[in-house]
Amino acid sequence: MKISFLSPTYNSEEWILTMLDSIPKEYAYEIIVVDDGSTDKTLAILQDYQKNCTALKIIVHPTNLGASVAYNRCIAEATGDYIAIIDSDDHYLPAIRNVLAQVDGEFDIYYYNMIIKNGYAFIKDESNRYSLPGQFKIIRRSFIGDAKFTIRKDIAGDWDFNCALMDKNPTSKYTHEYAYWYNYPRENSECDLHERGLK
Repeated sequence: MKISFLSPTYNSEEWILTMLDSIPKEYAYEIIVVDDGSTDKTLAILQDYQKNCTALKIIVHPTNLGASVAYNRCIAEATGDYIAIIDSDDHYLPAIRNVLAQVDGEFDIYYYNMIIKNGYAFIKDESNRYSLPGQFKIIRRSFIGDAKFTIRKDIAGDWDFNCALMDKNPTSKYTHEYAYWYNYPRENSECDLHERGLK
């Protein structure tokens, strides 16, 4: 299976290398990063990384358009069989390789669990497939259809994206692997970028 790793980024110079290094390159058909108008050294770091990572594709938004726009751009540019979204201030745990090894084309979504930096674990199962949107999943690209990250004042855009996917009744596999490190709360976290799209 060809897997596209997708990441929107904005002023992520402090942690973007950690994110990129956590992606298992042997599984990376492509890595698409949308730099959403960064004003720090993020773009320069990406360009330097690209010299030794041919899978990395950099897309630049000259101005900051907000996280939802950047997420949607990532998805639109992807060409792999499956997509895996990773926020630029997070990183994968070693167990992601166990998850990726299970992506065999049988299911629409492959789920894994997440650990937040305060030690709390978010565990994905059938009971919370609507209530925990987040970056818990690897999704068949052709299954996404018209599902989009939205710009709303009341909730982050991944809520509507996830609900649109769940309404399609995907076939799903819960791998039960702890494979994602969620670094929120952190200043300039991707979690806060949704707000910038409302300005």
